[in-house]
Amino acid sequence: MANDAVKLRGQQGATLPRVRSISRAVAILRAFSSTHPHRALNEIVRETGLDAGTTRRILVTLRDEGLVFQDPVNGLYSASAGLLELARAVPETVTLVSLVNDRLLQLARDTQTTIYLSTVDNDVAICQACHNGGQAIEVRWWAVGEIRAFDRGTGPRVLLAYLPESEQERILSGPLKLEPGEEKTLRAEIARARKKGFIVKHDEIVEGISAMAVPLLDDNGQLLGAISSGGLTPNYVGAAQAEHLEKMQTAVSDMRNAVRGLAV
Repeated sequence: MANDAVKLRGQQGATLPRVRSISRAVAILRAFSSTHPHRALNEIVRETGLDAGTTRRILVTLRDEGLVFQDPVNGLYSASAGLLELARAVPETVTLVSLVNDRLLQLARDTQTTIYLSTVDNDVAICQACHNGGQAIEVRWWAVGEIRAFDRGTGPRVLLAYLPESEQERILSGPLKLEPGEEKTLRAEIARARKKGFIVKHDEIVEGISAMAVPLLDDNGQLLGAISSGGLTPNYVGAAQAEHLEKMQTAVSDMRNAVRGLAV
């Protein structure tokens, strides 16, 4: 999957020089999230690492283009509805999400938990889909489009566990910037996840909430994504854990059949 993506980027001119101003504008847009929808200028500067003058000029341009809104009262910036208009232009093509989305929703209902689909996006994990199974308690840890480091959550850990070893080493020794003790713990976790085919974590998000993740692989064993769930801890211990795992593995098998032949 990764090699195909590299080839595709090469065919599409990815080796050409990047337009720095566009990269900076995208970084500023990504500074907004569901947990931080409103940002002050100094917060965006801190989040992006850009200088204040450049950040303000780009924000003003994005505002004038209708992609960013600035509150006239408090001066805070937020993403604008203009981004939704751009999102509507995304074609309804055959994608990983579209092929497995119905099965994800069914799995959420079957397990009565919150189900996530995540994939690798360069040096981070990104949430591609999220469904709640109808329980009164919904785990709102990861919104669609949000990114997470590979040491946070079960989905990201499973993604890291099933990356090629060279990619694992590069990420562990570089982007994560872990302390020696943290790196040792994470290495042990992903080794167990690779050996067992799943991972379970208790109380990482909040006390009383647990999570489980399994890999979604193609017929050649290449990583497509991770399917993870979050819910009340009783669903993740003893016999309930075994039943939960079986439901997730069955769903993954169905998804593998659904995506057969998909070029990712």
